[in-house]
Amino acid sequence: MDPIRTAIEYGIRAPNPHDTQAWRCQVISPTEMLFSVDPSRLLPVTDPPARQIHIGCGCFIEILSAGMTQHGYRTEVEYLPQGPYPLEEIGRKPVARIVLRSDRNMQPDPLADQIPTRQTNRRTYTGAMLTEQEIVQVRGQLPDGPAELMAFHQPDTVQPLLDIFYRAMEIEATTPRTSEETRIWFRYSEGQRQTKRDGLSAPQLGIDGLQRVLLERYLRDGDPKRWFSDRSVKGLMKSVHKGVHSARGVLLLKTATNEQIDWLKTGRAYARVQLTLTQLGLVCQPLSQVLQEFPEMKDLQKRFNELVGVDEPAKVQMAVRVGRADRSYVAPRRDPDSLLERDNEEKW
Repeated sequence: MDPIRTAIEYGIRAPNPHDTQAWRCQVISPTEMLFSVDPSRLLPVTDPPARQIHIGCGCFIEILSAGMTQHGYRTEVEYLPQGPYPLEEIGRKPVARIVLRSDRNMQPDPLADQIPTRQTNRRTYTGAMLTEQEIVQVRGQLPDGPAELMAFHQPDTVQPLLDIFYRAMEIEATTPRTSEETRIWFRYSEGQRQTKRDGLSAPQLGIDGLQRVLLERYLRDGDPKRWFSDRSVKGLMKSVHKGVHSARGVLLLKTATNEQIDWLKTGRAYARVQLTLTQLGLVCQPLSQVLQEFPEMKDLQKRFNELVGVDEPAKVQMAVRVGRADRSYVAPRRDPDSLLERDNEEKW
């Protein structure tokens, strides 16, 4: 099997916003490809500048890179090889040129064996608060680059953040146009999940058993009247409140500037944060709604930035809750072939 195909199979396991898997690969050779955003899989309402989408691309690159060390390959990444691009050129210019170099002396990345079990876990968390030692171990696995880790693990510092995160999720859920974007990307049955192999769903939100069955039946494949009903919104927010406020710690990734290169490198850092947490027996869930750039979030975002002491041009790129929980539903992934550009399909 060509190394670049193996690399894509690793990358597609990466975390990404709304699980849109907005990735596209133009294969140049068995060890080289151009990697770009799939413009048909953006989140223009909740992620207007495509910042979070690019963070997901960075996650793809890091998971790919870590995974390929197990096969004796070092990954060389040239970011934005045709330069940064405006929103209207997303998909026309590559995010990165990725080259695999065989290296007989390559040692497997210490986090690579966590790739198969890594997942976003939205269940209710239990156990002790995040410890100083665990924070040190997470920080020790961060790559060199712009992303700085901020950690909160004392109840009196965690609680105000959780209140803001919950309010941010409430704003997104009760703003019709942002909620509509989630409705479009929601999968309402196991059949849809296995067919589409992307998006969000009730079991991914930690809703299991009879509760999941009843919810999916009530939503009637995303009937807008059911989706936007008070019953749906109140039920969702009750579940969200329980999950958010069960956090045993909060981790933030901050950059000094807010450019495309910062987004990509933050994605690589976040992938390593999540792999390290997995190795430590911890789980996490991004709570990045408050970081989003749509107008209804502006006032709450200002309050959040004041609380954590961040001023522009600095930007908190990722916010996650951390804790301990049973393994959650394993969401299916797209077929790696679906990421390939059509004019390259004959290579396979």
